[in-house]
Amino acid sequence: MVSLSLTNRTNLLTHGLHRFPAKYIPQVPRWGLDSYAALGSYVLDPFAGSGTTNLEAAAHGYSSVALEINPLSRLIIRAKNTPIPDDELEAAAKRVRAAWRPHEGPLRAPMAGVVNFDHWFSDATWRQLAGLKDAVKSETEPGAIREFFLVVFSSIIRAVSNADDQSQKTYVSGTRIKSPPPVTSTWDNAVRRSLSGMSELNQTAARHTHVTVPDTGNALDIPFEANTFDLAVTSPPYLDSVDYPYNLMLEHFWLADELGLPSRQDFNQLRHGQVGAKNPASAEDPPRFISDLLEVETLPEYRRTAVLSYFAMMDQHFSEMARVLKDGARYVFVVGNSGTKIGPLPIHKALIGLAQTHGLGLEHAFGYRLRRHYMKFPRAGRGGIILVDWVLTLRKGLQSDLEVPDLVDSHVEVDPRAVAY
Repeated sequence: MVSLSLTNRTNLLTHGLHRFPAKYIPQVPRWGLDSYAALGSYVLDPFAGSGTTNLEAAAHGYSSVALEINPLSRLIIRAKNTPIPDDELEAAAKRVRAAWRPHEGPLRAPMAGVVNFDHWFSDATWRQLAGLKDAVKSETEPGAIREFFLVVFSSIIRAVSNADDQSQKTYVSGTRIKSPPPVTSTWDNAVRRSLSGMSELNQTAARHTHVTVPDTGNALDIPFEANTFDLAVTSPPYLDSVDYPYNLMLEHFWLADELGLPSRQDFNQLRHGQVGAKNPASAEDPPRFISDLLEVETLPEYRRTAVLSYFAMMDQHFSEMARVLKDGARYVFVVGNSGTKIGPLPIHKALIGLAQTHGLGLEHAFGYRLRRHYMKFPRAGRGGIILVDWVLTLRKGLQSDLEVPDLVDSHVEVDPRAVAY
């Protein structure tokens, strides 16, 4: 087992601009770029999340593409990867701070169909946030600077809300009562950190690089010609692990207009349409390879739909990746296993086999042990913690008989009393 050191900071540049659930550490895409990229390489992250791969690519002199189905993710990626001169950001920050006043008059939930918004925010916090967003929009023009400060605004929402800070679910705990910090100081601190990160990016990112974030397309329908990319690096959604929109629910609520999600119904549709969704919109028959590897009928009924949908979507994804990668190009793919009542599922082995049916052979594999688990939600003993992430290198056109172990101890079930808060 190869160890990736965590002694280096993971929030350099703009990596720490906005929290993101289950975000992989920048050392992983950095390893992929150092190992496989060459001068002029064009890099793809088909499940871009918050843009970790793309930021590392820019810092190392490579142009890249970030594909994401979630509009909040696309906004974060653009903000993290668009260099803006320090003096322009500093001037805008001062204008916003000077114009900021608490909202007066009746309060209205920023997304239609969201009820009991005061469950999530005190009256004072709600007014401060509404006034802050108004100031950001009044003191900036549409474009990169406005998007940057909207992302900084989004980054403080969970902290100043009544919602639990660490749970992967967005909920107000009745047992661990939270005292949210003041919006003003939280904003000031976030702006200071964000401007510092952007300053680092301005000094680091190569001027000739560019990060493309298409508004259309996704990992199952990649909007590029065949044989476009020299390298792909990603960490896809793990099976049934994190409901990304739900974890960032309050942020989606506040930026509803900017994200093109005018109602709670639109938000719910986004949740159910993602790869790895716990309650997907539909279930399909699994690829034959998966049927041969996993005894699907032995899975609990409540998990079966999610499993079938996941592998059907990943089958479609690998087909698209085989199309857009150049011959001989590598695909660095990071995934963890998933637990069920019948034990851990060897997701990494299943995905390797599935990729090979599309001409993506396994060239290299190693695991690294996760040392920090940001989200701790015990789910009354029904949940688990993934201990090991698998870093798999697939290569287009490679016929491979390389195998990896099941590593059944890579996922452990956890008694809720053993979870530290």
